[in-house]
Amino acid sequence: MLSNKSLLLLILLIVASALSAWSVTDQYFGNRLSSLDARIYGMGSAGTFNDRGVFGIADNPANLTLMKRNFGFAANSFIDRNEDNRAVPFWSQFDYYLDDAVYSSNIRIYDNFAGSGFAAHRFNNLGLGLGLYHKPLMNFDAGYTEDVRNNRNTNDDVYAERIALNEIDGSGSVYKSSLVASIGYKLGDYTDFNLGVDYAMLDGDITREKTIRWTDFAQNAIPTFHLPDLTQTEDYTISGSQMKIGASVQLNTRFGIAGTYTPKATLEKEGTYYYKRDAYRNTLVDSTNVSFKEDYIMPTEVRFGFSYMPRNVMRTVFNMDVEYVMYSDVCDMYDDAVNIYAGVEHHVANRIPFRIGFQAVNNQFFTTEAAVDINNDPITVYRVEKVLNPMITAGSSVTLAKNVVLDLGFGYTWREYEAIDMFGDAYYNDKTYTGASTNSAAIWTNPQYVNLITRGWENPDNVRENSISLNAGISVTW
Repeated sequence: MLSNKSLLLLILLIVASALSAWSVTDQYFGNRLSSLDARIYGMGSAGTFNDRGVFGIADNPANLTLMKRNFGFAANSFIDRNEDNRAVPFWSQFDYYLDDAVYSSNIRIYDNFAGSGFAAHRFNNLGLGLGLYHKPLMNFDAGYTEDVRNNRNTNDDVYAERIALNEIDGSGSVYKSSLVASIGYKLGDYTDFNLGVDYAMLDGDITREKTIRWTDFAQNAIPTFHLPDLTQTEDYTISGSQMKIGASVQLNTRFGIAGTYTPKATLEKEGTYYYKRDAYRNTLVDSTNVSFKEDYIMPTEVRFGFSYMPRNVMRTVFNMDVEYVMYSDVCDMYDDAVNIYAGVEHHVANRIPFRIGFQAVNNQFFTTEAAVDINNDPITVYRVEKVLNPMITAGSSVTLAKNVVLDLGFGYTWREYEAIDMFGDAYYNDKTYTGASTNSAAIWTNPQYVNLITRGWENPDNVRENSISLNAGISVTW
């Protein structure tokens, strides 16, 4: 059974992190989906001021009456292809960096769907509107597979034997179902002021499983002993409510400004954590099943943006947003972050729009590592890794019928960072389970040279990721 210290550390880890998502390194926040408006997505997700898209009400509730439409409906789909490559750096005997040895490469495809609608009416200078939308806010889907192979020579153009298979599988999303209300007032011929409020119910069921499975080759290599499999499973729900207020101001025919404020939200996270490591030699099964109920914090977000239409022959729109996220609401170890979004829409021949954009979004990963202090007592070291996620976007649209538009947005994002090995090498030290002084020659070639030690931050993984995404939406307005 787990000791009291181990159980306490386990509970702290559950409190500190949630599932990985898309990128298996992302913790706590999952994968935060940006704008679901496909037009704005192609413009770098700079949509705080948006007077055209139905799904703009999800970015800023004040956009509802800003659009000056009576009715609108939209259906959107989002597809993401994520590639994750993890490598161990190679160094020469003179501590000169040589290259990275990729030991794991995973490609996964994920999808999401969303819908929105609104109704509004103008009473002379006064506009009133109500809207609804349902969308994924945070996605916790994850997929990771890693082969553990022995050190047999591969000069014969064959793979070394696989001795274990490591996997991480996550599923679930936190969905946001919102009611939006907006009021607008016309101050002049070209000046319009709009206020909106968004009240949302958040709910999601999330599951994650992390497993280590020894292969038949490894188990049969030492038939008189059992190599223990390991399973860790988290099942929990996140639920609660969130509010957002926004304002959009059309100053003249060419310039508009907008802003939103989303206060800190404390949600409820409740579920179970299950851990099991099989018995081996004279050691009993190590298992525990912990129920937990705790707060899940959504940080305060403040966002400002503007939209500018220069005097071009062809219609051109430039949007830019700046967002301030108070991650310190979640944990004092996090730093607040500033994110930037910008994009351009230019109408070319036959009024077909061409859109390009860019965004720079900051992520922060919270990790823990076991260590010892100067008195050789066990301690837990906490670390926050900051990662910048640049993204370039493009898009266009096609008018299918009167008031019916198909918008397409494409995105490519990449990042590189360091991370702790998710499956420590020490677990595959078969002499731990057999009691022998050396590793088994039936599993390893030249076992006297095998030294399996779990790597820490003194020798982390180099992780390179990239994602290709498609955001497609059909909207109807009149």
